[in-house]
Amino acid sequence: MATRKVALTLFSSSTCSLCTTAKDAILNVQKQVPFTLSVVDIHKNECPKEFAEKYMFDIPVVHLNDHFLTMHRVPEDQLLKAIQKFQNTGKIEKI
Repeated sequence: MATRKVALTLFSSSTCSLCTTAKDAILNVQKQVPFTLSVVDIHKNECPKEFAEKYMFDIPVVHLNDHFLTMHRVPEDQLLKAIQKFQNTGKIEKI
């Protein structure tokens, strides 16, 4: 069985302490299971306007392969389980 590729996107801001904590948790999980990580600052032009407006008051927000996964907190154990489930089944379960 082939393992599905995982790409996480972290919508964050440089002034958000929860975002720093979320990124640390994501990087810890990345040590256990490989995936790509993109960090998008919602206050910069790189962030699509729809997400900047939608997530303005809810960062950090994490997407798994362009699908919403979680916001505000990123528990390492739940993130790991969500990634493993996606790899095994192709299903994305929100945290």
